[in-house]
Amino acid sequence: MKDMLVTDQLNLRYYGLEPKVMRAICEALADNTFVQKVDLKDNRLSPEACGYLNNLLLRNNTIIDLSLSGCRIGTSGAKKLCNAISENTTLKTLDLSRCDIGNEGFAYIASALSENRDLESVNLSDNHLDESCYENLRDLLLRSKILHLDLSWNSLYSAKTWKALVDGLKKNEELRSLNLSWNSLGEECVHHLHTLLLRSRSIEKLDLSWNRFTEKDAEIIAKALSKNNKLKELYLGNNSLKTQGAAALVRAITPQLSPNSALHLLDLENVWANKNILDNLETIKNFRPWVTIKLGGILSNYKIIGPNVRKILLDRANYEAMQPKQKRQQRNFGDFVKSLEDTKIKRTNFMQLVKKFKLKLSTSLVDEIMNAFEESKDIVDQELLKSFYLKEYPEEYSVTETEEAALKLKKRKVQIIE
Repeated sequence: MKDMLVTDQLNLRYYGLEPKVMRAICEALADNTFVQKVDLKDNRLSPEACGYLNNLLLRNNTIIDLSLSGCRIGTSGAKKLCNAISENTTLKTLDLSRCDIGNEGFAYIASALSENRDLESVNLSDNHLDESCYENLRDLLLRSKILHLDLSWNSLYSAKTWKALVDGLKKNEELRSLNLSWNSLGEECVHHLHTLLLRSRSIEKLDLSWNRFTEKDAEIIAKALSKNNKLKELYLGNNSLKTQGAAALVRAITPQLSPNSALHLLDLENVWANKNILDNLETIKNFRPWVTIKLGGILSNYKIIGPNVRKILLDRANYEAMQPKQKRQQRNFGDFVKSLEDTKIKRTNFMQLVKKFKLKLSTSLVDEIMNAFEESKDIVDQELLKSFYLKEYPEEYSVTETEEAALKLKKRKVQIIE
């Protein structure tokens, strides 16, 4: 088996590995110099199997990524692994999510992680952690060198837990990202969160999505966010922040309120805002184009565009002008428009022009056309009427074949005379 393991990844997910099989695998990997990533997801490893894994990690100097997600190792398994976790110097990524570690098992893991100076990323999500683990959590954050810590899907929402968390991060200059989504966080911890945002020296990515924060909590968070100069990514989506909370958070990262902000992403997924947020969004877009703000949407962000009244009136005029049954009484309304001068005239004079051109238009239609192109009281803007008509009916201004022939004939006559 040793000779077969010449790949850099070993995927053993969902095999239901028994202790004797784990023993063989661990012995084969002990001195292996090829495999760097081992994935044992969802194998329900027994304490005995964890013991073999512990021995492997104490001997192996090649594995840098180990996933035990869903292995349900429990407290006993955590205890078996703690020596290797504390002493291994090559492992960089450790996934212990969904391992049923609990608060008691976390005590072993936290102690081991505190001793390790090489692990960079640790996933402890969905391990039934709650207020009882606050002391171990504080010590872990005080002493560890972890860069990325995932504590999502636990129950770390109490004020006591958050006080310990903030105390642990006071002197922590290593942690870059912290995931606390799905922890039922709410008003109990928001003041400690405010303190964390004000004091944090290193956290660049903070995930607080899918919790219980309200619009009032958002306003408290926003006050601290405006003074934070380290955070680059903040996730607060799928909280009940409402429009008021969304507005407060967006306003907090405008250049006026947060001149030293380093934020690149504010994720408010499924949080809707009112239209009064648009000015702040535009300001951020203009002065900080690198900032991305994700919203569920903006309420009533639409503009009602009604029918084009001028177009309707001119369509009607074209129709009525050609409506008389006798052909000699029919007129092209476009020709009438082309005959107008680029000046402004009184309404009475405009009506006289209509009569002079012998247009058979209803009086009410002429009145509405004058109203539509009225510059001021009793004054019709002929230039506006002509330009609008040209835009809507450009074909009316194209030279017809008959007109073109007439122009050519006229030019010939001029040449003959000359």
